[in-house]
Amino acid sequence: MAHFEDPTNEYSTVHSSSEGEVLSRLRRATWLSTTKPQMLSDPIQGRFLAIISKMIKPVRILELGTFTGYSTICLSEGLEKGGVIDTVEINDELQEIHEKYFKEAGISEIVRRHYGHALEIMKSGEIEGPYDLIWIDADKEHQIEYVEFAISKLKTGGWLLIDNVIWGGSVFDKKKLTKADSGASRIHRLNQYIVECKKVENVLIPVWDGLQVLRKI
Repeated sequence: MAHFEDPTNEYSTVHSSSEGEVLSRLRRATWLSTTKPQMLSDPIQGRFLAIISKMIKPVRILELGTFTGYSTICLSEGLEKGGVIDTVEINDELQEIHEKYFKEAGISEIVRRHYGHALEIMKSGEIEGPYDLIWIDADKEHQIEYVEFAISKLKTGGWLLIDNVIWGGSVFDKKKLTKADSGASRIHRLNQYIVECKKVENVLIPVWDGLQVLRKI
């Protein structure tokens, strides 16, 4: 996700529950050992994912975009007993950090890891559903395909969360929107698709880098 340092975010973080020791160490390890640590969810977004999961009490969760597993651990906090998380990551070089921190968080047995491009994993039949909660924070080139797939795999009444839907404010930039292959255009088309989709109801929340919250109806 994109990080925007501002007093509101700092104040919110200070006045929210702590991420805890394991996640704090994972955050540090991510910044020390990966080339794009800014992709990591910040503490306030992590607590948001955790509390949403606790509200929904899912039995099955799907995550597209594991990265170092921070959000996976946060989402696992609300998982019902006997539940599982399917998480998809394109970079198999992150397996070692996944194994270490999933074990430390006590979730190794409930996380099913899938390595490869999300489109290929989706086609393979490895992730079948139905799911109660889906979190998408993967590559932006195929967002609409991911959302279509996610909606098809959600239970009726299930929830879908999508990160980076404001794209650093570029969705407001008319010049960038004229370029069909720009990130701004891709994200704008995604948001337009969602608001026109009759299978869901949604709200786009203007926090962090923009968050879509969808419910399958």
